[in-house]
Amino acid sequence: MKNILTILILFLLVTGINAQTAREYLSPVASPKASVSQNVGMTNITIKYSSPGVKGRTIFGDLVPYNELWRAGANSPTIIEFSTDVKIGEKTIRAGDYAIAMTPRKNGKWTVDLNKEGKYPFAYRKDGKIDMEAYNADLAHTFDTDAVIWDSSIERLTYFIDANNNKVANVNMLWDNVIISFQVNTMPEEFLKKFAKTLE
Repeated sequence: MKNILTILILFLLVTGINAQTAREYLSPVASPKASVSQNVGMTNITIKYSSPGVKGRTIFGDLVPYNELWRAGANSPTIIEFSTDVKIGEKTIRAGDYAIAMTPRKNGKWTVDLNKEGKYPFAYRKDGKIDMEAYNADLAHTFDTDAVIWDSSIERLTYFIDANNNKVANVNMLWDNVIISFQVNTMPEEFLKKFAKTLE
């Protein structure tokens, strides 16, 4: 009985170690998953995305065509999460998850779309093209922003969030020689006022 118990304990230990080892290793993929999270004011902003590489290719204007909707990442939709209501420009965006898509342009501003259903553009493909009426119906917000072109090149598509003054965050996407940024107002003063009223 004692020997059986010892064997059982050893079996469970080995099984646990093997299971733990299996959880620690991921299969390498061309566009690995990545995420960034930042607390700003009273809000948490998180972006989950896949990170493709340049790999010697011409990215914008070739791999990613100009004037066409792009998922702003690879594989699954690029998702931005807001833990509270926020403002982008004058538009209030409700707390929740949104898929980011962009329309790159060779000259002029790029367009950024926030899809309230968390879908990327190809989910709206119908008869070989994107059903723009259905796509636009699911947008929470669409806005234009400047593209900054610089001399260096970032190999992997990367998002980062700058807490800035801890009120208005800068959300940034970098890939190759392009930087796309937009501001997110987390409105901490408004939330504090609402909270104060509950104490009156």
